[in-house]
Amino acid sequence: MMSFAANAAANIRRQWNELIPSCTCGKILEMASRGPEASAKSDLWRGVYDARRAAALSGVPERTLTRWAASGLFSPSISPEPRTRFWSWYDLLALRTIDWLRKPPEDEGLRRVTIPRIRQALEDLDARGVSRTRLHNAVVRTVSGELFFEINDDLVRADRSRQGGMPGVLPVVRQYKRGPDLLEPRPLLRIIPGKLHGEPHLLDTRIPTAAIFALHRQGFSIAEISTMYPDADSKALGQAVELEDTLNPAA
Repeated sequence: MMSFAANAAANIRRQWNELIPSCTCGKILEMASRGPEASAKSDLWRGVYDARRAAALSGVPERTLTRWAASGLFSPSISPEPRTRFWSWYDLLALRTIDWLRKPPEDEGLRRVTIPRIRQALEDLDARGVSRTRLHNAVVRTVSGELFFEINDDLVRADRSRQGGMPGVLPVVRQYKRGPDLLEPRPLLRIIPGKLHGEPHLLDTRIPTAAIFALHRQGFSIAEISTMYPDADSKALGQAVELEDTLNPAA
């Protein structure tokens, strides 16, 4: 008969791949072998997320991500092909920014920015040689929904004319709608773009929250999981399960 820990280990890889298919080594190595273009994007490989995971972490619905990619408004920077779309951690920030421009909270008193204006701003970034993933750093908005680039402390209108305006600011890393804080999703959890492919994990460890959630979903209690990870804080284990519950509402 398999031991308690061995039985858990036998199921963990299948559960992990169900939760985070974008982080399997095979897919990453396959993308890495695609040639110079993929190599040129290596700086964006600090976080690799498929559509479901990117939607859960960014707080932007998966169907919206798919629509923006299909229309060319914002394609994932790592792999834009329809069957193998993968977003980076910086893409998550851009996705939140676009969503906030389109749907600002009512209590902020800001007018929605139209898709044509957002598209024009992104194309202007392209013309300036700035990656679209840097949208959150480059663009500011007025209360009336106008978009500007902040260049050398000046606000330059995205359509290349010049006009002053009071920008609205989105703290894109902080919790946004259903999406968690993208650096500190919980007090004892962290997301570090260059660690574990950008997956949430327990503070000061390499234990991904998805692995803990997979065990919990198999029926193991926090106390039982603690015996498998004796150095892990039990409160962090509980926070890992709670986080993944919010990221996987149908699980």
